[in-house]
Amino acid sequence: MNHAAKPASLISSLEDSPIIEIVRVGRSVEDIVPLWLGESGFATDEAIIAAAHDAMTSGQTFYTPNRGLPRLRQSISDYYQRIYGTSVADDRVCVTNSGMHAATMITRALMDTGDNAILITPCWPNIDRAVKLIGGTVREVPLQLHDGQYRVDMDQVVAQCDDRTRLIYFASPSNPTGWTIGTDQSQELLALSRRTGIAILSDEVYQRLSFDSETGSTLLSLAEPDDPVFVLNSFSKAWSMTGWRLGWMVYPAQFHDSFEKLSQFSISGSPGFIQMAGVQALDHGDPIAAGLRAHCMDAKSLVADRLAAIPDISVVPSLGGFYTMFRSPQTADSVAFCRQAALEARVGLAPGVAFGDGGEGMVRLCHARAMATLETALDRLQAYLGAAHRESA
Repeated sequence: MNHAAKPASLISSLEDSPIIEIVRVGRSVEDIVPLWLGESGFATDEAIIAAAHDAMTSGQTFYTPNRGLPRLRQSISDYYQRIYGTSVADDRVCVTNSGMHAATMITRALMDTGDNAILITPCWPNIDRAVKLIGGTVREVPLQLHDGQYRVDMDQVVAQCDDRTRLIYFASPSNPTGWTIGTDQSQELLALSRRTGIAILSDEVYQRLSFDSETGSTLLSLAEPDDPVFVLNSFSKAWSMTGWRLGWMVYPAQFHDSFEKLSQFSISGSPGFIQMAGVQALDHGDPIAAGLRAHCMDAKSLVADRLAAIPDISVVPSLGGFYTMFRSPQTADSVAFCRQAALEARVGLAPGVAFGDGGEGMVRLCHARAMATLETALDRLQAYLGAAHRESA
């Protein structure tokens, strides 16, 4: 009799992101340009590193409160007041080990097995897995292109809601499309949430990288404190701190005890010296975020112009974030295309199908990289796609 331990069926049935499949293929390719992951190519600012170092050497190496150091929670509240003129009470704030950790805790706080979540897609694939990890199901509402810009079809959102719908997720700016939600559609979602009690999960990780606004926006500016609105954010993107694994979330005060418990029984508090790096980023890091935003705007223009010059390429309009998405006849099967692009063009790209049904047929490229790196990748893509076009002509 075999008594070997077996993985839980829920974990065994969970699929890897197709992005990871391409990364595994690309690891065997010498001199590949890796543009597949959502990470800038720039190291963390020295002042942020120094803040963590100073905290470590001064003895901040002990356990921390479940919801984060009071000093960082204050910086988060001050951030919303200073940048957005929005007051956020301390009992509505929780520090997390990354934006992914925040997403996991929010889905656990809101959903039981058999509940469902509505995702505005294409979207970050990890939120799909966070829902499925607790036995929930996902319903997609793909963005619709109108007059060259994406919009949410609110009728589709309403049609997908039922008595087991617990949350509606969107990201603005979006990963992967760069779509940003307008005030009118934010108000529509809020009205739906207030009518039904269905929570809104607003992913604002790319908030400071909006191209049409110097600081971006937050749904907290429109919501009342007791609205069922949950906001997640992260230090990873705007402050180039992906490896630090530090984020935060804001929620209705009635969930304070839920998140105290969820933090206690998942991480029991983020490291104090890393949290002090977060304090430095929020209190003094506005120029860092502004500099990365300016770079991403220039990089987006470079990538879009270069791709548009390739026959049969269509570039998705972006209003913010790290990414450019494009489509061509060759990208209809996005996984197959990215696999071959890794092997033959030596460029690592993310297949659109990873971001939901609304993403299939497209490919994502991370443009938060040095210009020279992007030029090399675009030279290779131009040669590769140009050859494919000539063969099909």
